Amino acid sequence: MAWDPTQGQEQPGNGEQGQPANGGAVPDPGNSAPQNPYEGQGQPPSGADPYSGYGTPQNPYGAPPQNPYASPPPQDPSATPPQQYGTPPYQQGGYGYGYAPPQQAPRSIGQAIQELPNQYIRVLTKPSVQTYAEEMGKADWAMVWIQLLIWALFGTIIGLIASALRLASSSLIGTGGANFNSFLALTASGNTFAFISVPITFFILVGIQYLLAKAFKGEGNFLTQGYTTLLFEVPIYIISYLLGLIPILGGIAGFALLIYGWVLNVFAIMAVHRLSGGKAAAVVFIPIVVLFLLVFLCVIVLAAIFVAAYKSTNP
Repeated sequence: MAWDPTQGQEQPGNGEQGQPANGGAVPDPGNSAPQNPYEGQGQPPSGADPYSGYGTPQNPYGAPPQNPYASPPPQDPSATPPQQYGTPPYQQGGYGYGYAPPQQAPRSIGQAIQELPNQYIRVLTKPSVQTYAEEMGKADWAMVWIQLLIWALFGTIIGLIASALRLASSSLIGTGGANFNSFLALTASGNTFAFISVPITFFILVGIQYLLAKAFKGEGNFLTQGYTTLLFEVPIYIISYLLGLIPILGGIAGFALLIYGWVLNVFAIMAVHRLSGGKAAAVVFIPIVVLFLLVFLCVIVLAAIFVAAYKSTNP
C-alpha cells in the first residue's frame, strides 16, 4: 500500500481552500516581519529606546570637581562692564594718601571771590589731605592773582596802621602836630614794597617746592600747587599781621601760626603731587632748613666783620 502525503491532515472544504483549520486567524501575506513574542509583556516595542521609559541614568560619583587653576572664560568685548560703586582712591605706587579731585563746574570771578571766606575757614579748621584734594579742581590763575592782591592789600593796610601807631610815639611828632610829609613818604614806600615783595616771595617759595616735588616724582602742576598754597597762606598772614599789632603776645601767636602753616603746607603737597607724608615734609622743610642755615651763616659773617672792625679801630 502506497503512502498518502495528505493522510492525517484535514482537507479544506469547498470555499475554504488556503484557510487554516478550526477558524484560526488568517495570516497577512504582505507582512513578512516576525511577531515580537514579548510585545505586551512590559518590554519596549521593537526599534524603541530601551531607556526611554526610565529617564537619564544618574552619575553615582556626582558632578566632576571644578579646576581652581583654570583660566576664566574670555569676556565679551561688547558686554557692558559692571557698575562700580564708591569713589576710588587717588593712588600712586605704594601709598594711598591722595584723593581724586572732583570735577568743578565753571565759576565766575564774582562767585569765586564770594566762596573764598568759606574756603579759608574750611582749610584752616579741617586740615587733611582730602580737604585740599577737594579744592584742587577750583584752581585758576585769575584767583591766584586776586588772592595775591588781597594779601598785599591787607599787608599794606595793617602795615600803615602799625606805622601810624609808631609815628604817634616817635620823634616825627612835634609840638606842632604830625609830620605828614614823613608819613606820606612812609606810606608810599610801604605800598610799593608790599605789592612787589608779596608776589615775588610767593613765586620763589612755590617754585622751589615745585622743583623739589618733581624730584620726588610728584605728579601735580604749578597752578594747582600755587592755588592750594594761597588758601592757607592768605588767611594765616592776614591774622599774623593783625596779631603783630599786639606787643610780645602777638609775636608768639604769629610764630605758632607760622608752624601751623607748615603743617598745612605738607597736606597741600601730599594732595597736589600725590606724595607720601615723608616726601611732602621733605619738600616743605628742606627750603626752610636751607634758609635758616643761610641766615645763620650771614649772622656769623656779619658778627666777624664787626669784631674785626672793632679790633682795627681799637687796637
